[in-house]
Amino acid sequence: MEDERNEIDIVKLEEEIDQAIEAEDFQKLNELLDKREKILPTLSVEMLRGIKERDEQRKAILELKMKEFKESADQIQTGKKYMNSYIQNDDKGNIIDRLG
Repeated sequence: MEDERNEIDIVKLEEEIDQAIEAEDFQKLNELLDKREKILPTLSVEMLRGIKERDEQRKAILELKMKEFKESADQIQTGKKYMNSYIQNDDKGNIIDRLG
């Protein structure tokens, strides 16, 4: 009976984990993974295999998100360098028509 309840709980947790990844709510994701870790020892081997497969898919999604974050950070740094050079040129006496 308790095993059935844990299997229902894990299905719900798995859905919440996917939602946290989609929402990029990594704090909640960590909390859910900690919760799931406590239930794992009570699950059947078949359930654990399914979870492992889904975790592989999640890993790929998270790696893609990390790559996107890195690219975004690189673009921000490039923009920051551009703005700093713009400001430095202005400070050096270059005339910049700010009104268009």
